[in-house]
Amino acid sequence: MGIIRGDPRGRKSPGLSQAHMDQLTNRSPGTYGRLERGALDNPSAEYLHAIATILELTEQEWHALYGYARGEQPPFLVSDGAQASVSPFWVAALEGFTSMAYICDYAGNILAYNDASAMLFPDRRVPVNSLWWMLFSEDARNKVLMDWENSWAPVVASQVRAAVAQHRDNPTLLHLKERCLADPRTRDLYKSVPSGYTHPDGDEQPLFHAELGPGWVSMCVSAPLSSPETRLFLLMFRRNGDPRPRRPLLRPGIHSNPSAFHDGPQP
Repeated sequence: MGIIRGDPRGRKSPGLSQAHMDQLTNRSPGTYGRLERGALDNPSAEYLHAIATILELTEQEWHALYGYARGEQPPFLVSDGAQASVSPFWVAALEGFTSMAYICDYAGNILAYNDASAMLFPDRRVPVNSLWWMLFSEDARNKVLMDWENSWAPVVASQVRAAVAQHRDNPTLLHLKERCLADPRTRDLYKSVPSGYTHPDGDEQPLFHAELGPGWVSMCVSAPLSSPETRLFLLMFRRNGDPRPRRPLLRPGIHSNPSAFHDGPQP
């Protein structure tokens, strides 16, 4: 880091000291020490990002640092050039699902998928980006995503707008935004008042499966903990039939007393 040790009677252990970290981050003496002790109130995102960059933290370490320091998820990746990645264990796990399943990053880039997912698309051509495909592909608009104009386009455009708001510098999302505003069929949907719709988890939409025909797809979305910038999509398809009720309300927990989860007599 370009730091030269001064008094040889000082620190003997390798690595940067707390004083070095204050020097490198241009903070007053003792700032980094207070952060380590949890005594620094509400450290800024810029300060935490500087620390993560100096210490060369991984994305998982960056999420942990930000969570401990601010009690929330970081608003951006630790490295501007960082790309979301998928653990090989999750790639293997995808094939364990009998339903369609794929993993993408927050910008919609598909990182891994199972064979069942490939069957959804005409000629089994899996797109590079799921959001782009749903909004602008002619196959999606005219074949696969039934009632595209009313059931799919409004909610996907809202997802893109919400993602752009959270990741303002992401080039993929900015390109999607520009394309939405340039396309007459998505422009008004993107510019309309935000609906609060930010994810498809729990949705059921009409879909024409390339090999199974018409039906309904239910979507479950989760985040693999080993890849915090990715999302796992599980798509459960059923042929024909009527739609189920939209987004059922979460049921309240059975027990309000944590001690009720333990066996034996309760105090």
